[in-house]
Amino acid sequence: MIYTLKELAEYLKLNERSIQRMIKTGQIEGKKIGGQWRFSGSQIDRLFFPEKPIPSDEAVEFSALTQSTLKIPISRLINEERIILDMKATDMESAITELTPSQVFNSLVLDIDGLRQKCLDREKLLNTGVGNGIAIPHTRDTIPTLSSSGCVVIGRSKAGIKYTKTFEEEDGKTIESTPVDKKPIHLFFLIIAQNIQLHLHMMGKIAILARNKDFIKLCKTTEDPKEIIRAIMAIERNEILNKDESEG
Repeated sequence: MIYTLKELAEYLKLNERSIQRMIKTGQIEGKKIGGQWRFSGSQIDRLFFPEKPIPSDEAVEFSALTQSTLKIPISRLINEERIILDMKATDMESAITELTPSQVFNSLVLDIDGLRQKCLDREKLLNTGVGNGIAIPHTRDTIPTLSSSGCVVIGRSKAGIKYTKTFEEEDGKTIESTPVDKKPIHLFFLIIAQNIQLHLHMMGKIAILARNKDFIKLCKTTEDPKEIIRAIMAIERNEILNKDESEG
């Protein structure tokens, strides 16, 4: 299990400032991905609840958050069918629906509506709009029944989508989910993974792409999905070459 800052505060029954102080003092470890904190649930449980058994499939070491040993390139998890350059959605729910088209996901998951709800549940906990008109929708939990190891869908709205939603709690309270900068979203990078390790790997790689100004500019202007795939492959090749040079 991977927690966000808000989720961890709720889990430990602490406020977010207390969690941030614990990060600064080294009491707990966290990693920022896409500008948002992520925490290893197994590491947290070992620290605060040593008597609690940890299922083997959830025992993710903190090293999995800070570095990826996976070699799967993002370019292998995307194709032209998974790039939508003319999104028509106008709100969060319709955006999630458009980013999970049946022609793609019918062969990947057993329940598309369930997948969409999982993505919305994630937005309720913390909006995935990371700023600069970019959002990285994903489910809180991985999808073990996914027929592929992982999937990336890129979506673009030239007009921009007001990616906010008011969620109602059972006690009558409301939660307002809005991007970090409260601005419309123009680019979406939706990711779905079979397991936590791949999920973290994909989050890290998408964060790198989201910080690449030339790549983002291309995504916002091109009308050819092939250009986006070629650009991703070029970025991945450069990353490998730079790593080889630094190690050499």
